[in-house]
Amino acid sequence: MLIIGIVVLILIVVLVFVVSKGTVSLKEISKIIDRNDYERAKALLQKHLSMKKFSSDAHFLMARIYENLEHYDYALMELKSIVKNHDYGNLAAMDEIYRMMGDIYLKLNKLDEAHQQYLMLEKEHPDEYNVAVHLGRILFYKKQYEQAIAYYNKALKLRSSDSEAMGGIGMCYFQLGDMKKAHDNLDQAVKLDKRNFLAHYYYALYYHKHQLFDYAISEYEQAMHDKDLKLKSIYGKAKCYQDKEVNVRAVESYEQAVDLIEQKGDKIRDFKKRTGYFVDPFILEIRYKLARAYIYDKNFSGAMEQWQEIASVSPDYQDVRQLINENSRYGKDRIKDFLIMKEMDFEKITRYIVNYLGYIIKKLKMINKEQVEIEAQPDSLDVFQGVTLILLKRSYNPVGERDVSSFYERMQKLRIKKGLVISATGSSPNALKFALGKPIDFAGKNQVMRLLKRYEHRV
Repeated sequence: MLIIGIVVLILIVVLVFVVSKGTVSLKEISKIIDRNDYERAKALLQKHLSMKKFSSDAHFLMARIYENLEHYDYALMELKSIVKNHDYGNLAAMDEIYRMMGDIYLKLNKLDEAHQQYLMLEKEHPDEYNVAVHLGRILFYKKQYEQAIAYYNKALKLRSSDSEAMGGIGMCYFQLGDMKKAHDNLDQAVKLDKRNFLAHYYYALYYHKHQLFDYAISEYEQAMHDKDLKLKSIYGKAKCYQDKEVNVRAVESYEQAVDLIEQKGDKIRDFKKRTGYFVDPFILEIRYKLARAYIYDKNFSGAMEQWQEIASVSPDYQDVRQLINENSRYGKDRIKDFLIMKEMDFEKITRYIVNYLGYIIKKLKMINKEQVEIEAQPDSLDVFQGVTLILLKRSYNPVGERDVSSFYERMQKLRIKKGLVISATGSSPNALKFALGKPIDFAGKNQVMRLLKRYEHRV
């Protein structure tokens, strides 16, 4: 018994030594985040949080990771947990928490919440430059330009010759229509700081408004260095080239904008969020204008592809449906090819479609040459995490009520709580009616056509 006790004691000492050696300090984890190694930092933080009941600094660092990954809702959850516990730390100082929450609300376009956060900071720090300049920015976005100018002027008193405050004043005067003051302040802002990209962007708008297109293009190109301004700046360049009647360069810029849209869309793993992104009016406008530029160059097939992209998410957008009908001879019938392709190719495309919709395939079964059944799980934390049963069908006939009824029975038999029906030719009204109130989603012809095009371009 004595020998066993000694062995156990030795094992405990070794375990404590190993654990202590494997522990990484929060300051070291902060440096790992600074190096953009988010996966490693996240794994270390999860280990740290599992060892303690609550660590405000660890939650703060986790919020930093989520903010950098643009998972803003998760970042807010971490920050709110610190506020709720009234437990602040060395890294997670109260001021820093409120500032970070305000910034995230701004990124989520929740301006009222951002405003409240910074008003709370102003009470604690009435003469703090960063608080004044952030309140100016928030009020600018809330279109309260006179109040925004007052805060920007306050920031200038606290930090004279400041580019951000100067640029903010210029932006406000631009929106108020006082072009003389807008020009003077924006000009001063970009001279003070070449990296004030927001001032460059508004300076571009100023030149564009005055039809000084070459100057505007130069300023748009400066603003493009900011990833948040890149899409709007490329779009501004494209419009300048169109106004100059240099259609070749306009097409190049519009195509660059659409490539950027596609890249960002591909990163959104949740299908509904991705669809919501593509249906944004600004994005639809870019595609529509690219189609018009294609028509000017007599590239009718290119225009047709853009109209079809628009129709896949917003069928009633402007005159897109009419344009598709009038130019149908230039379109490619990918659906027809999909219906008759070999089973091996059908399976490959099925895997691509399911993956693109944001799922990881756990099990795939070819029911017949027209139908595939898949059990899959979303690869995003933003959505339902259980198994989803997916039926992908290619048939000349739309999915009918009997198909959906059998599919629902299959879900119940497998005890799967969520279903998705993907059909190359759509679903009948009775099928959709049957699914009302049931956990079944549908992806129809327009979405399938869009995904077939993406698969074709990828190959």
